Amino acid sequence: MEPKEKVYNFISEQVTLGNLTPTDKITEQFLSDNVGLSRTPIREALLQLASENILEREPRKGFKLKQYSQEEVENIYEIIGTLDGKIAYETCEKLTQEDYSVMQFLIDSMYSSIKNGLYTKYNELQESFHNVYISLSTNSIMVQELKNKKKIFVGKNYKRITPETIQNLLKTTNDEHQTILNLFKNHQKNEVRKYLEEIHWNKSNARYDIW
Repeated sequence: MEPKEKVYNFISEQVTLGNLTPTDKITEQFLSDNVGLSRTPIREALLQLASENILEREPRKGFKLKQYSQEEVENIYEIIGTLDGKIAYETCEKLTQEDYSVMQFLIDSMYSSIKNGLYTKYNELQESFHNVYISLSTNSIMVQELKNKKKIFVGKNYKRITPETIQNLLKTTNDEHQTILNLFKNHQKNEVRKYLEEIHWNKSNARYDIW
């Protein structure tokens, strides 16, 4: 795993666990102590994440999570939904029975993670679910743009949401994953595209990604 991915994954985990807030400084020393990398690759990783609008650099102070307004987050959701829907439309006929089985396994695992409060694991499983069909796309530029936009939402700050709300939110989202899979199984590529654009990435859900 590249240093940038290691640093990103650690930051994402800390956000989800509630150990990192938008006002916290992210220093090279802090990451070096926790990620197991020397300061040189960590510095390069931080600069890369800043260039991708995931972090913002404060001279002589370090880095912190880049904050976005509600309107900006909603606009990003719209872009993600459009890209995700387009890729789903184009890969719908490429999915195999094995792919369906993997996606169902991931859905079931997500329900288990929700039940047991394993939200970091849920985040990983959710990414894997979408990657099953995204990985089949031949449009590498579109795929990279989608991944870049998704990475803007570093982890999920669940600590600021009540446990009941978290459970209901994630169960609803995972019910949507089941619907997406069913649409794929029925080869309803127009419907799965529309569902991803209008339901799964609906702007109303953006409020959970605003600090």
